[in-house]
Amino acid sequence: MPYRDQATVERWVEEFRGLQPVKTHVSVLEKDFTSGPDSGLVVVSLRTASTVTYIQPVLIEDLPRWTVTFEARNESFDLDSEGVAALAHDLSMLAQLCEFLQTKTDEIIARA
Repeated sequence: MPYRDQATVERWVEEFRGLQPVKTHVSVLEKDFTSGPDSGLVVVSLRTASTVTYIQPVLIEDLPRWTVTFEARNESFDLDSEGVAALAHDLSMLAQLCEFLQTKTDEIIARA
């Protein structure tokens, strides 16, 4: 599907960056390191939490829904008020990026 193609997802992420400042590192990787129609995986590095975080579409009732995955952590972490504010900003941006990717995907499906 075009919404999973790495090049397409990279264009969408760049378009999102042009609409709002992104303070975290966002990259699009080849899922499972195999290129093809299901390759785009969006990885987001949170500034104040080392949790591995990524966005990918999953099929729910046969429709793609972009979801955010937070991988498990083995240890806790402490943040002061500035760190919590940075984390809140990063999570807000993550939600907006997920919504943006969903909107782009919905547009492709509607045209099909």
